[in-house]
Amino acid sequence: MTVVGDIQKHYNEIFSAERKVADFILKNPEHVVQSNVTELASLSGVSDATVIRLCKHIGYDGYYQMKLLLSHDLGRSQMGGLGKDNGDKPKSAVDFFNIVANNMISLGKGVDMSVLASCIELLIASKLTHVVAAGNTSPLASDLAFRLGRLGLRAISSTVPEYFLGNLVLAASDEVLIGISHSGTSKIVLQTFTLAKEKGLKTIAICSSANSPLSKAADFTLLSPGNDRIFAECGITSHVYEFGIMDLLLYFIANHDCLYENIDQVEMMLSEYKL
Repeated sequence: MTVVGDIQKHYNEIFSAERKVADFILKNPEHVVQSNVTELASLSGVSDATVIRLCKHIGYDGYYQMKLLLSHDLGRSQMGGLGKDNGDKPKSAVDFFNIVANNMISLGKGVDMSVLASCIELLIASKLTHVVAAGNTSPLASDLAFRLGRLGLRAISSTVPEYFLGNLVLAASDEVLIGISHSGTSKIVLQTFTLAKEKGLKTIAICSSANSPLSKAADFTLLSPGNDRIFAECGITSHVYEFGIMDLLLYFIANHDCLYENIDQVEMMLSEYKL
């Protein structure tokens, strides 16, 4: 049974609000596989909770599972590229990197410099920065925390949820939380933002959608969309755009006048461990 078949099978059993979502999926399946739960809710004129209830009523664990199976129904390969605007896949290294380069230029044009400046000031003033992510995005959190430390700013990260949640329980209001999620729908990252809000921490999100739950939960959002994703959303999703935003943030932090002394101290200490 396909997702469309499941919707049709259960259509008369679902509530009227859920039918709005079902109708949108039936009419626009290609659009749905490119949308997160919040975007689909907005397009259907309902709440996020209604979208999730529909998915469960037709037999799925949640929205992500339904979207993944719908993607497969439409013949989208888990490892396949989405290609260029004309529908062709990159045929060479030049084609591939042209797509990435063009997306990076678009990404740069979309950066809100006032938001970036606010994030920089928050991080420089923060007593400690917590960097969290889940799943295949976890290495980005570790990388960002490590490089903030190289700039003389105290930062911690962990791949173990119990560890970073425990650190947030002990956090003070003069600390900052950065959450990284490509989709902006990671449940564990959203939980850390709820906890951070209770503790009075300022929060920064790095994700691809301004309409995602994570963006809405954050004090500041640095968007990392790629207009043409090289890889499908499931499987081996590229994080090149998140890395681009992280590098941008780190570049301007590193060039902040008040940090030169900190950077020199850190580099001098680390030089003792190099040949």
